[in-house]
Amino acid sequence: MVPWRRCLRCLPALALALLLALGATGTALADQNAPALDGLFRDLKAAQSPQLVRQIEAQIWARWFDTGSEKMDRMLRAGDIALSTGQYNRSYAILNGVIELRPDLSEGWNRRATLRYLMGDYEGSIADIAETLKREPRHFGALSGLGLCQLRLGNEEEALDAFEQALIHNPHMQGVKRNVKELRDRLGRHAI
Repeated sequence: MVPWRRCLRCLPALALALLLALGATGTALADQNAPALDGLFRDLKAAQSPQLVRQIEAQIWARWFDTGSEKMDRMLRAGDIALSTGQYNRSYAILNGVIELRPDLSEGWNRRATLRYLMGDYEGSIADIAETLKREPRHFGALSGLGLCQLRLGNEEEALDAFEQALIHNPHMQGVKRNVKELRDRLGRHAI
């Protein structure tokens, strides 16, 4: 089996594990537009040890996940719980509410994009990813998700471009690196 296809099979379980792990991090000290994010992204690119990479990634995700509102935090947690228990329609309704109340919140769009991917709505997921990236262009999770959606739709060139963009912002994503290598080999596009 092609390695990236094997990776696609694991995505639903990985997405749920990621959402649950991130939900357990608690409220961050800053929001998605925190000036500290610029420094964190610089530190992430320079990080050498896997432990430091994980710590910096967790700090970035914590800032993206901080809504600055207890009500929004509760709604996002409820959406995560519904998603993790397979209640996709409930999760969708909750995340729609988050987006309606806080359309400026990139993570509301990103979570709904993840849900739409898991539901097989790849075009809808891509639309939500576009909204995420309008609000946070460095969102390596959304860019990686865009690559996966494009793969599902058979758009290998677009998938490769999305994966490469994700690696610009987070060069430590091993699964994304494998997908890039596999796609470059398949498409005859080699790194310069």
